[in-house]
Amino acid sequence: MLLDTIRLSVRNLRQRPKRSWLTIMGILIGVSAVVALVSLGEGMQQSINKEFEAFGYNVVMITGHGDHRLGTGALAGANTFKLDVAPLREIEGVQAAGGVLIKTPYVSAGKREGYLMTWGMSSELMQAFPAYYTPETGRIFKPGETQAAALGSQVAKDLGLTVGSKFTIETQAFEVVGVLEKRNDPDVNYAIFIPIQTMQQLVDEKERISYVLISTAKGADIKQIVTHIKHTVQAQRGKNDLNVHTTEDMRDLMQNLVGILRVALAGIAAISLLVGGVGVMNTMYTAVLERTREIGVMKAVGARRRHILTLFLLESGFMGLVGGLLGTLSGLAIAIAIKYLAPMVIEGTALDVGFSPILIFGVLGFSFVLGALSGFFPARNAATLAPVEALRYE
Repeated sequence: MLLDTIRLSVRNLRQRPKRSWLTIMGILIGVSAVVALVSLGEGMQQSINKEFEAFGYNVVMITGHGDHRLGTGALAGANTFKLDVAPLREIEGVQAAGGVLIKTPYVSAGKREGYLMTWGMSSELMQAFPAYYTPETGRIFKPGETQAAALGSQVAKDLGLTVGSKFTIETQAFEVVGVLEKRNDPDVNYAIFIPIQTMQQLVDEKERISYVLISTAKGADIKQIVTHIKHTVQAQRGKNDLNVHTTEDMRDLMQNLVGILRVALAGIAAISLLVGGVGVMNTMYTAVLERTREIGVMKAVGARRRHILTLFLLESGFMGLVGGLLGTLSGLAIAIAIKYLAPMVIEGTALDVGFSPILIFGVLGFSFVLGALSGFFPARNAATLAPVEALRYE
């Protein structure tokens, strides 16, 4: 009996193709928006996890209170401070520690010139993060080198520089000794890396740094090390005016921000799903009016209320299911297209797309339920029609 009802539902939908497809389009658009946004949001979280895994969760950073809490990028160079890093290296469990100075000096390479983000770091500090600062060609600068530079992949491309090329920062000449691998972090891709002592002299900020980067031994108690670092810093400064946080703190912060963004965008997209549900309800009310005599005949030959209710619920559910299926495919296609088009619109943008069977089957199930719920009241009206009144309906 159920199989016959399903066949009848499909036949009824095929008899009104234009109306059915217009209704399905309403569901399709909403599902496409939700799937595309959720997939991109999931991809962003996967990308964040991948970058932090490469950087390492055994990392501690010290930044000024006035700086961005993430402690990296141009915002970290807004305020500088003085801090003797040597005592930090003596803390048990600390493998490497060094200051980083970030500025945007004037850079010229032939006809290409401009103010570019430049990082002053020690070679030892870069070597402490081999999975993150990995040369694609050449190498990173060695201890004792003062006029050597390693370039991010995108800035090397923009300036037209390769290993062995010469360029100028402010008034000093530098030689490119290496170009780093491309990462999903624009701060690295667009950065120029030079020795920190050279950087401090170049911008006349001797002994000043933007933040401190500390690598700890694997298996070490990060919380205990952070406590020791805070005590050491406060003893030097005489006050608690610097932030001390771990990469895990930063990852959690970024994931929370991405999560909030995902929920907000998905909520906005879900409004179009509600509109699609209203479209299904409208279509089913119209179908009930058009098929009132048919319903009367079905009841006259023995169909019960539950049969009529099931028939109309299946029709509305199938419209939701088809819209959900097509919307899922188009949503994934949109997300993939954005992934490849975004770098063309905004250079250096790196987006990943994340989707899973749970997302796909969840969306399909939700679409069917949404369609069925939208058709419930029209279906109930159809089921409660009196056979005699239905047969007399013109």
